[in-house]
Amino acid sequence: MQVLLIYYHIVYILAGSNFKNMTQDLNKVLRYIEENIRVTDQTTIEYLDPKGHVERLLSKQNQVIFGRRGSGKSLLLKSLKTSATNTEVMTVNLDDFKDISFPNSIIQVLRLVIKQLNKSLIESYKWWELVKRQKAQNIIKDLNKYLTKLEARLANPDQYDESTRVKSGSKFSGEASSGYGKSTAKIGSEIQEESESSKTLRIDKLNILRNELTEFKELIQKASEYLDKDLFLILDDFYFIRKSDQPYFADFFHRISKNTRLYLKIASIKHRTSLYVQSDTYIGMEIGHDGQSLNLDYSLENFNALVSFMKELLYNINKKVKVEIDYEKLFSENGFRFLCLASGGVPRDFFTLFLTLGNKIINGQSTISKPLVIETSIENLPNKLEAFKTDSLEEKEVLEHYLQFIRREIVDKKRWNSFLVSNSDVLQHPQINQAIKELVDLRLLHIANSNTSSAPSDGTRYSAYLIDIGLFPNANPRNFQQVEPGQKDDEGREDKLRSSPKLNLELLNEFITGLKLSKQLKLTE
Repeated sequence: MQVLLIYYHIVYILAGSNFKNMTQDLNKVLRYIEENIRVTDQTTIEYLDPKGHVERLLSKQNQVIFGRRGSGKSLLLKSLKTSATNTEVMTVNLDDFKDISFPNSIIQVLRLVIKQLNKSLIESYKWWELVKRQKAQNIIKDLNKYLTKLEARLANPDQYDESTRVKSGSKFSGEASSGYGKSTAKIGSEIQEESESSKTLRIDKLNILRNELTEFKELIQKASEYLDKDLFLILDDFYFIRKSDQPYFADFFHRISKNTRLYLKIASIKHRTSLYVQSDTYIGMEIGHDGQSLNLDYSLENFNALVSFMKELLYNINKKVKVEIDYEKLFSENGFRFLCLASGGVPRDFFTLFLTLGNKIINGQSTISKPLVIETSIENLPNKLEAFKTDSLEEKEVLEHYLQFIRREIVDKKRWNSFLVSNSDVLQHPQINQAIKELVDLRLLHIANSNTSSAPSDGTRYSAYLIDIGLFPNANPRNFQQVEPGQKDDEGREDKLRSSPKLNLELLNEFITGLKLSKQLKLTE
C-alpha cells in the first residue's frame, strides 16, 4: 500500500512538472505570436510560402496581391527587402493616408518615394568617391526641387478657380489739311487707349500632376540608372483609398511605371478594390494586361490544406522559440479543425483566437474543445466588427444591412450556419452579388464550395457559404445545424452542406430596396 502511495505521489509530481514545463513553453509561443501578430520593421516571424509567392513577387512586372485582412500580405511584401537582389524596395502604407483627400494622397506618396530615393542615393557612395558623390547630389538636387513643388501644391484645394487680368492697348495718329487743300500738317501727338479684361480658369490639381508625369519619370530613370537597380514600389493596404478614387490612383502610378525600371507591388482586398474604369477612355490597371495578380487567401474549399498550413505555422514558431510543444495534446477531438474553421483561413484570425485559447490553457483549462473555440470566437466578434467598419469605409452601413438580413434569415430563423446561393440567379442581382463577395472578403462569411448542387438536386448550381462562427447565437446552440467544410456521409457525399437553406434573393432585394438607402455598393470584377 505504501509503495502504491509513493508511486501515485511520483506520478503526481511528474504530471505537475510536465504541466509546468508545457505552460512555460506555451507562454514562449504566445509571447512570440503577440509580438509578431502585426507586421512592423521589427517583426521576426517569417512568411511561410508553400505556394511560391515570394519567387513570383520578385519578377520585374506590376503585380497586385489580393488577400483578406490578416492573410499575410504585408509579411509577404516585407520579405521582398531581404529576397530581392539588385533592387531598391520602397514601401508606402496607404493606411496612413486614408483620411487624405484625392489627389493629395498621390502627392503624399510621391513625397515618400522621393525621400526614400534620396536616402538610397546618399547611402550609395563613400565619402571619398567624389565623382560618384557629385552625380548623386545632382539627382538629389533635382528630386528636392520637385519635392518643393509638390509640397507647395498640398496647400491648394483639389480644384480651384484662378483669375487672370489681361491688358490690351492701341495707338493712333493722324494728318490734318486746310479746308482749301493747299497745305497739310502732321499731328505730332499720339493717343493711346488701354482696356483690361479678366478671365477665370478652372485649375485641377490631378491634371497638373498628370502633365508633370514626364518630369517625374525622368527623375525615376536618372535615379535607377545611377543606382543600377530596379525599383519596386510597394503600395500596401491599397483598399484604404476611396473605391471611387482607386482607378485614378492606380492609373497615375501605372503611367509612371511604363518604360521605366519602376515596378508596382500593390496589396489589397479583392472586392474592396476597383483598379480600372472604362468609359470614353480607359483609366487604371487591368489585371492580366497591365499587371498580374497573386491570391494569398486560403479558403474553406480545400479545408485539409488549410489545416495543414495552420499546423505548419505553429510548428514553425516552435522552432523559432526553441520549444517542442505537441499541439495534438492541447486540443480535444476536432478542436484544432474547428479553430481553423473559426479563422476562416486567415492566419491573423487564427493567431488571435489561439492567443486567447492558449492563455485559457495556462489558466487551468484542460484542453481546447469545439465549444471553447466557439465561445472564444463570439468573444472576439466585437474586434472583427470593428475591423469590418474600418475596412468597409463609406460602404459600411450598406453592408451591415445585408449582413443583418442574412444573419436573421439563416441563423435566427432557419437555425443553420450555412446557406446556398444560386450561381445563375445571383448574377441578376449585382448589388447582392457584390455584397456577398465583400462580406467574404471582410471575414464575416466564408466560401465553402463555389460549385455544388442542392440536396435534393434541382438542376441548379450553387455556391455554399458558412456564416462566421463569431455570429453564432451562443457557444452551444440548441436545435442548430452546424455544417463543417468537407463533412461527408458514409458514401462520401457532402449532403449536409447541400441541404443548407437557400438564400431568398428576391426577399433580400425587397428588404434592401425598402430601406431606400442613399448609397449603393460600387461593383468590382
